[in-house]
Amino acid sequence: MNTVSIRVSAAVIAILFLVGVAMPFATATATDLAPLISDEPAPVEHGAAPFFERVPIITGFSGSSAIVEFATVEETPPGLIRFGPLHEVGGVERAAYRKIASEKSEEWTREHTILVDVSRLESSAYDSSYMDNGGGIVAYRLEVFDPTFNVVRTFDRRFRYSRSGPRRDGEYAPAETIVLGPCLDRVGPGYFFVSWETDTPSPGGVIIMDGESERMVSESRVDVRHEVLVAGLREDAAYAYRVQYGNTKTLTRWHDVRTAPDPGSRRPFTFGFASDSRSGVGGGEENIEGVNCAGLKAVLAGAKAHGADLFLFGGDLVDGYTSSEERFLTQLDSWRRASDQVAFSMPIYEGMGNHEQVGDYFQVTDPEHDGKRILMYRDRSGDDSVEALFSARFVNPPGSCYGNAIPGPERSYLGGVEQRGPGYGETVYSFNYDNCHFVSVNSNYWVTGLYPSYNTVRWPSDHDGVAYALGVFGGNREGYLLPEQLKWLKVDLDIAQSDPDIDWIFVFTHEPAFPTGGHAYDAMFWRDEGRTGNGGLNDADVPRGDVIDMRNRFWSILSSHDKVLAFMCGDEHNYSRTLIDSDIHPTYTAPVWQFVSGGAGAPFYVQDTTVPWSDHVKAFSPVNHYCIFHIDAKRVGLSVYATSGVLIDEVKDLAAAAGRSIDSAPQTP
Repeated sequence: MNTVSIRVSAAVIAILFLVGVAMPFATATATDLAPLISDEPAPVEHGAAPFFERVPIITGFSGSSAIVEFATVEETPPGLIRFGPLHEVGGVERAAYRKIASEKSEEWTREHTILVDVSRLESSAYDSSYMDNGGGIVAYRLEVFDPTFNVVRTFDRRFRYSRSGPRRDGEYAPAETIVLGPCLDRVGPGYFFVSWETDTPSPGGVIIMDGESERMVSESRVDVRHEVLVAGLREDAAYAYRVQYGNTKTLTRWHDVRTAPDPGSRRPFTFGFASDSRSGVGGGEENIEGVNCAGLKAVLAGAKAHGADLFLFGGDLVDGYTSSEERFLTQLDSWRRASDQVAFSMPIYEGMGNHEQVGDYFQVTDPEHDGKRILMYRDRSGDDSVEALFSARFVNPPGSCYGNAIPGPERSYLGGVEQRGPGYGETVYSFNYDNCHFVSVNSNYWVTGLYPSYNTVRWPSDHDGVAYALGVFGGNREGYLLPEQLKWLKVDLDIAQSDPDIDWIFVFTHEPAFPTGGHAYDAMFWRDEGRTGNGGLNDADVPRGDVIDMRNRFWSILSSHDKVLAFMCGDEHNYSRTLIDSDIHPTYTAPVWQFVSGGAGAPFYVQDTTVPWSDHVKAFSPVNHYCIFHIDAKRVGLSVYATSGVLIDEVKDLAAAAGRSIDSAPQTP
């Protein structure tokens, strides 16, 4: 089929109405595109099959044993629980699974009960200050065999208990528990946020230790989700905080926090970056509810060990790609549990990737392949959009730190009728830390696309198939940045460029502008061998088809601000450092580094040496890794570490390596 056959046309919309698909677009006369959609797209569930009918909960105690109950959708063999206390060493908290509890029955069943004898942990050999005479916190890992997929499913949870009386013989009972957090969020000069989630609605607050004095910042509502702003502090000052929660006013242990420096103070600090922690190719901890928890924990612990003051995460946190809001939120919670090991003292700023996808799925007949189907998906646009769900689960800045509000919902026209996308929420934002400005860009907003299914010959990067989906449902293409966001970005960068306290700007997102290994067929390139040989897609008549022009608009905004030193992204599961300059396009005024750092656990990609900018790639490595940026006044250094601890790339002065100097460069837009 030639490109003319997949142009956006009112005829496509007319066909949808002829087959009875309810779409909010105007009708038009059908043309020779009638075979494009030969039957009614049927909504289908995708990635939505639950494993649990009832998730694991503590229903009570039998003596000193917590009763863990859950129900599976299908009959499974008996499960087991590994359990133990939590240990914190060097700012990293880990569960020590010292004991095992198994189901008593050997029968396959859907209803499951496991007794966890917590008294086995009440010993000076195991206690690490989390358990005392009044009870404590128990972390546990449930493992259950899934016969449908012939794998062992792994689930991490925790609970708290109280005890009155002696060990074993006393009275044990479940107690209110912080099940997620506490997390340190949005650390600024003289303030920070703390968030956490409890298993029951309860009051809460944060206690601040300043020298010998304490003060309480109470939350005004009773809820399971908690977010508290602690303000009125000194800049660049060390404090300790703890959370008070529940009707029993339970206290967490103390956590260290340091407020951000006064803007432009130019004291040394360090930040980390990584991306792509969706589940890996192994089992166990490499796939816990859609997350490679082993990879993610290694990356975050490594960054903490190297003294990172904050961490940026560039998307693909989870597997995603599901029609189930519940399943998607469960995966995000799994990511949050894994990051909890450092999040109490190292703020993490999250961005969205293509795997952060939950939406509507449809099957249609493939017009080019008899008997084959195309599985299309589209983002939702209301409170159930992926942007809204993602924003509700994380605590990130609401828009620009300079008061430039969140970009308005994007618009498009399909069949002459306007479509309105979802709100961006907290997926597009900026903040300052000392002399650096950080910007999160959403390269996976309002995405419509394809998902490979068992009865299809099309893959997500199939040009004709994606054009079909966009022609039917509208929305946006993966990796495509729309006008409202680009306008917001330029305004934000203009102000940062003129800010005398800012020396360098770092922009991060998920999709690479210049892919180097694994995603040349999408991202911000969409290699189109049928039209342009080795070039990218640039056809304005195809839905969102002017990809190269869009990328050039985006990169011209970045490179026209000479404080922009680096663009950081993921999507490709490897590390690469590429210098993008005017040799690639004449509108790229200043050279800007592109760092791909997709090494937090997803399966590896090797280097693609056929992309047009291959000779601009200065370093490449397909290993699990993370990036550490060292800011020392106006000098920016980089160290990239494999999770094994090996140094895989190092640059002492990124500006000098790019042929730039902030002292000689103009500082006004």
